[in-house]
Amino acid sequence: MLASSEDILIDVGLSPNEAKIYRALLELKEATIGAISTYANIHRRNTYDAIERLIKKGLAYQILPKRVLTYAPVHPDKLKEIVAEKNNEFETSLPKLIKQYDRHNPDQAVFVYKGVAGLKNYIDLELKVGKTIYGIGSKGSWFDPRIKSYAKRANDQYRTKKMSSKIIYDSELKKYPDIIGKIGKDYKFLPKEFSTGSSIDIFGDYVAIYSGVNIAELDEDITIFILKDKTLAQDHLKWFNFMWHSLPNK
Repeated sequence: MLASSEDILIDVGLSPNEAKIYRALLELKEATIGAISTYANIHRRNTYDAIERLIKKGLAYQILPKRVLTYAPVHPDKLKEIVAEKNNEFETSLPKLIKQYDRHNPDQAVFVYKGVAGLKNYIDLELKVGKTIYGIGSKGSWFDPRIKSYAKRANDQYRTKKMSSKIIYDSELKKYPDIIGKIGKDYKFLPKEFSTGSSIDIFGDYVAIYSGVNIAELDEDITIFILKDKTLAQDHLKWFNFMWHSLPNK
């Protein structure tokens, strides 16, 4: 679903009142505080305060000379400048934030990602670790329409990083050759009687256990349990290798 113009304005840093008033100014072209307040359905005092903030942000200006305080909007192209400034601030601050995170990144941890946004966070974690991914009972959930474009960008990064994968799919994936071919060339299949409603990934020092995954589809409440422990990861990898060598070639 497309975001409304007010939601977009809020995303780039405007308060809800500022977003409503800036939109009102775009419609009215120029207007008094009273007219803006009425159009935006915001109390006059709050309207005046928000206008002052918009002026400081370079998104509105006072028209002079006028007997009554009158305001007009600055062209929306100004928003590009605001977004660029925020991006620059973010890029400047990011290395410090990463240092803080890595300094307190323990050798052992347990955490949970939930929902579609959680799966995206999980994909980002895989990319950050950058190690071979070993999957058991995989379902091709990356091909859920809600994350398809995100997964494609992530897959491009996998290739750039020269990451590889060894995947043991559920038997049902045999019916989806397009999915299998796009994720990786090194794969096998579980026997049909061992298909499940969950799956496991092993990468680096991490073990990820999914619930709420289906063939090329995610449940709304998909849950990914992340275990970080070198010994656990190594032991799960041994079990993976036992299965891999026990299964017939595709």
